[in-house]
Amino acid sequence: MIVYLPEIYPDELVYSWFCRYYVHSGCLTHKTALQEILYNRCNNPSKEFLGHLNPQMSAALQQYYPIENLVLYNTMFPQYARFISLDQKKEALYHIEHDFCDAHHLFSILPRDDEDKFMKYCPICVNEDRQQYGETYWHRIHQIRNMQICTKHNCRLVNSAVIAKNEQTFTLCPAESFVIKQKPTIETDPLKIAFAKYMTDVFNAPMDLERDIPISAVLYHGMRNTKYMKSTGKTRYTKQLAEDMKAYYTRLNLSSIASMYQIQRVLLGDRFDFSVVCQIAFYLTVNINDLTNPTLTAVQIEQEQNTHYMKDRTPIDWAVYDAETAPILEQVAKSIYDGSASETGRPERVSEKMIYRELELPKHRLEVMPKCRAIMERYNETYEENWARRIVWAYNKLKSKNEPFYWSDIRRLTGVKKKNIEAIIPYIRKHAKEETADAIIVLVK
Repeated sequence: MIVYLPEIYPDELVYSWFCRYYVHSGCLTHKTALQEILYNRCNNPSKEFLGHLNPQMSAALQQYYPIENLVLYNTMFPQYARFISLDQKKEALYHIEHDFCDAHHLFSILPRDDEDKFMKYCPICVNEDRQQYGETYWHRIHQIRNMQICTKHNCRLVNSAVIAKNEQTFTLCPAESFVIKQKPTIETDPLKIAFAKYMTDVFNAPMDLERDIPISAVLYHGMRNTKYMKSTGKTRYTKQLAEDMKAYYTRLNLSSIASMYQIQRVLLGDRFDFSVVCQIAFYLTVNINDLTNPTLTAVQIEQEQNTHYMKDRTPIDWAVYDAETAPILEQVAKSIYDGSASETGRPERVSEKMIYRELELPKHRLEVMPKCRAIMERYNETYEENWARRIVWAYNKLKSKNEPFYWSDIRRLTGVKKKNIEAIIPYIRKHAKEETADAIIVLVK
């Protein structure tokens, strides 16, 4: 029963708030705290969003703050929804607010690069938090992908030991317990500071939930009167833009620099990646207000839309396209295969349909991309093998709780039916240690 919720701090992630609830409520274990927060014991706490809350916690939250405000101002929603269409934005906001569904089903969330794998913090913010509140917390602005600097103090962010993605374990990691005392390192490069400030201001700008102005149109008009577009507005020199941006951002040591493929997709209105849009807009010196609160007329929007015929007429360098897409596909396929792409942590079968959806690739595109095809071949498996990996995952997950469990518990987590077990058993032995495989087979039979 929820009898107390601590005050949520400025720019605090909801996950951080729940972590502090775990500490202040007196719960002796993560399990107890999570039972009071989440819908059932199979749900993971969400680091970037709300997670699947139980009715009691949902009702308790609404007594303090409107759920919509929590989504907009205390989750990473602006990072993923800022530039999607108005209908998508409203639908995503509704489902996160009312259904608490997995955000991966609402918009594209690509796997993290190595530099963004952990929760980040600013040593100066930590000291100020402790002086003002008696404890520190996870600031959401520090968790923006490609964010390297705390723009409040121009201090370089530090990686904690807490994994930023939703783990396959059930833990609440309060910042107060996991940040390590570090000597602040002040950033002096004005370009790095300016880019970090630009991303911060774009992230914090009010979300427009009334007008639907495509980001592709905004960037199109941002390219006017530059060397990357003919004066007629009918030809864009995307390759030159991508090469110049790569040289420009290499100096900033970004963990992820926009590729030509990513830039093309954004300019054509097929992708809406926050970091890619910010890199393009910052390089083109697009005013922040023009980016987040555009005032383009219907004629200007139509003008950009009429240039999309270039999508089919611009020749594609398939070798470059394949090489740029391959590492992204590798990350996505791995996260699907090992379950890190899902909030439940369940390993899934890497299907072409899923890859096309996650990467927003046109159908049959992989047929002419040998490097990407090779990756797909490595992750290829039968349904029976995937079911076996699910069963092994569920068994290990349930066993870690040190509580009795039965086939029905495994069935609920995996969705695997007992009638298929004979075809699955060989793969169970392939993916589990002998002792574990024997225990699973005894349990199943």
